[in-house]
Amino acid sequence: MSFDPIHILIIVAGALGFYAFQVKGRRKMLSCKCGADSIYALYLFGLGGTTGAMGACIAAFGGAIQVVTPPHMMKKTLPYRFVIACALSVAGAYFLSRNMTDVYPFIGVIISRFVELFHSTLILRLGFFCASVPWLVYNYSNGFYLAMVAGLLMMAGMLLGMFKNERRLPKDPVP
Repeated sequence: MSFDPIHILIIVAGALGFYAFQVKGRRKMLSCKCGADSIYALYLFGLGGTTGAMGACIAAFGGAIQVVTPPHMMKKTLPYRFVIACALSVAGAYFLSRNMTDVYPFIGVIISRFVELFHSTLILRLGFFCASVPWLVYNYSNGFYLAMVAGLLMMAGMLLGMFKNERRLPKDPVP
């Protein structure tokens, strides 16, 4: 694998994705992840991974909508946002998939949209960790090894973020 200038995009996306799971707060986390997904979509499109690029675009679009939705409208628009993201993912999988591995990005997007229904940053980190596994399979099967390394970096960021930010264990009331 030779160095191509487009690989700079995945390095930036991986770094931004790693940083996203180190911040505190749901809105900040989703904002950074939205940026990482957008850059990742450009990277995959540049490499010819059309199905992955479409999946990353749906993920970025869904994340952007989560970020810009006012807090008082979150509950009211929840079913619509979830159904639209899932419908886009199913349509993308149906129209763009050439083989079974092309479906994996859309599975990851649906898992991500489901965990974004919760307000807990712990559930977000755990859910995004689970959603990263189908993306790893997709990247490996299509030969996007640098994207796979960036995905592993993001998964490490999720684990580190859980360890760093979610250690609030209840104190034992009995001495």
